[in-house]
Amino acid sequence: MAIPGKVLVSVLPYINIRIVDSGESMTMDMLIRKKVLKIQERLGMRIGIMYGISRMPVARTTDQVLSVLRELYKIGIKAFVLPRELFADIVTSADLYKGFYGDLLKIKDTAQKFNIELALHYPELPENPDEVMKVFCTICNVMDCRAFIITPDIYKNMPQEQSLRLAVYKINEIMTGMRMPVKMGIETTGKVGQVGSLEQVVDVVKRTQGTEVVLNWAHIHARGAGALRSEDDFRKVLSLVSSHVGRSWVDNAYFLFSGVSYGPSGEIRHIPLAQSDISLRNMIRQSVSFGVKGTLIFEDPDKEKLLLRILDDLGDMVR
Repeated sequence: MAIPGKVLVSVLPYINIRIVDSGESMTMDMLIRKKVLKIQERLGMRIGIMYGISRMPVARTTDQVLSVLRELYKIGIKAFVLPRELFADIVTSADLYKGFYGDLLKIKDTAQKFNIELALHYPELPENPDEVMKVFCTICNVMDCRAFIITPDIYKNMPQEQSLRLAVYKINEIMTGMRMPVKMGIETTGKVGQVGSLEQVVDVVKRTQGTEVVLNWAHIHARGAGALRSEDDFRKVLSLVSSHVGRSWVDNAYFLFSGVSYGPSGEIRHIPLAQSDISLRNMIRQSVSFGVKGTLIFEDPDKEKLLLRILDDLGDMVR
């Protein structure tokens, strides 16, 4: 507690700012928020995190999501990826409208109030994905999410060429049948044996309606056993997607970024960014140089604490 009439000086653990405790001083959260917002403005991208915050790694209830959104707003984070676990009780569209519609609207309204972009991530679809894809697209549409993010590795027990062809067919069937504005994000995968290389993801997006490329940089790095070593490696990825999908993608790209360990077959597991050999600086420098705008999502065990810890570094990267 501040002592009346005294001046309390503290140093934030994450940014190099001195706080003077007086009746009209700014709060710690306000100073952090100002810096985070300025970094996003200079970067030209929303910055966000996945699933939850450090004290609540996975938000599993509506109240928990609303709490997460409030916390993100306080520190200026402008994007959030919802976990599929939040919707575990919604099995059919009837379930959605019968008991959960009001909760979805609460999440939507809170996110819009705080200007936080939402997406929903479903990393592994079942072998018979029709109902799941329809239900989750509807959920995303109700909440005005940017995208329902999946990997194209839907049909695992068949050759990759056949699996890819069936995935394209199924995605088109769902997206053209539902006729909803929500996009389906197609994410690059991290293992060599999976459908979802950069080239395959670009191919899926070119051959489907209502989809967009989601670059998971850690997966691209791991799939090539450490493929992203230099700034030029990152630029080649951006150039490939832009040349095949169109320059409009550059104006509203979607990135996932995390640490990753890997072997000859690709991804082993996600690890803290600080322990990985993938370079955030190289990615950001090339994205800025290339003129990329859009959304950058961090996936890290430290959640928002990672962003706060690297704020000064991020500020340097976008100068």
